[in-house]
Amino acid sequence: MHSNSLGLDDQAGDLADRFAEASRVLAQAQAAQARLLAEAAGLGTRRVAELASPSSREAELPFRSLAAELGAAASMSDRTVQRRMNDAAVLAESLPATFDAWDEGRIGAGHVAVIMEHALPLTDPDARATFEAEALIRAEGTTPGRLGASLARLAESLQPRPLTERHREARASRGACVRDIGDGMAEFISTQPAVLAHAMHDRLTQQAQALKKAAPDDARTLDQIRADLVADMLLTSAPSVETGAGMTGGAGALGAIRGIVNVTVPALALAGVTDEPAELVGRCPIDPATARQLAGHATGWDRVLADPITGCVLAVDRYTPSADMKRFLRARDQHCRFPGCRQPAHRCDRDHTLDYALGGETSTCNLACLCKRHHTLKGETAWTVRQLGGGILEWTSPGGHVYIDKPPSTIHFTPSVDPPPF
Repeated sequence: MHSNSLGLDDQAGDLADRFAEASRVLAQAQAAQARLLAEAAGLGTRRVAELASPSSREAELPFRSLAAELGAAASMSDRTVQRRMNDAAVLAESLPATFDAWDEGRIGAGHVAVIMEHALPLTDPDARATFEAEALIRAEGTTPGRLGASLARLAESLQPRPLTERHREARASRGACVRDIGDGMAEFISTQPAVLAHAMHDRLTQQAQALKKAAPDDARTLDQIRADLVADMLLTSAPSVETGAGMTGGAGALGAIRGIVNVTVPALALAGVTDEPAELVGRCPIDPATARQLAGHATGWDRVLADPITGCVLAVDRYTPSADMKRFLRARDQHCRFPGCRQPAHRCDRDHTLDYALGGETSTCNLACLCKRHHTLKGETAWTVRQLGGGILEWTSPGGHVYIDKPPSTIHFTPSVDPPPF
């Protein structure tokens, strides 16, 4: 029983405590269910071992039968159960510490999925164990979305083969296909290098936002407009035989919009001295060859000086004060600084932590990147934030809960060359 005499902020704090506890209990329940599925997978393996020289189809039947039995008992699809049985078995065998942390409610199903995604490609047991230990430290206290970008860099640093070599092979898998999904609908799927894919999505998003602004009564969602734009561009443009470049009747306002991606590349890799991966900021590592190609067409670069231990941004190159601060914040924050948000910095506002009207300085120690949603949250609700130095923000909820958000590190890989003679 919760008294109505509690203030609204106290009630919000109480709800936050209860929600966090319910989430922990849910994680433990999901882990317990996964343990049962791993046990079922083990039983299926023992049943297969009892068969005399089974064919591949015969070897799968025990798993299908078990999945059907469990699925029927829980009113779930047997295909879903069988897939989750396999995932649980892999988790139990390959990432036991992750399973234990899930059992204890320290991480949730979303964190587990992200850890598995980046850990399983690491085939060396020692590298995977190193990855798992660090991944669990990073997982507690952050969202699966932010964890994914962090773990992509960590996994890359432990790969025995350089990204350049692996990317060259992976590029051969690019393609496009169609998959029917029913109700007269189908999915058009294009597999592309990460830089191109994110740039394509960014350009579509900007164009969709421009259309919504021009026609505010348009009832379509941004996602629906993006889909319509893809269909329109692919069905009305014609690539030239000589270059393969798309040709349309006229670029217009939408055609002038270009996709934006932020790329961070170590100076030695840019110079060709090392083969360190670059990073598609906040997303994933990219091969240095692609980064060098982008650098060749870039109108300008921001030189970032970072602390060699913490990776925190110390300074950027200077032109004019306002441009300097913008470059500094873009390099330091990389994304919206509300806990868990990953909206890219170039789509965010540069917010005065202490309002300018209240005497707050227009300086990097009083500025942070906030997306429209969280800028509004800070300005129009009881959420508060203060800077603790080094770009670290302390958010306080209306219910009194404190959340620390640290700027992402800009150091992810160690060059394997001798130090420079200076």
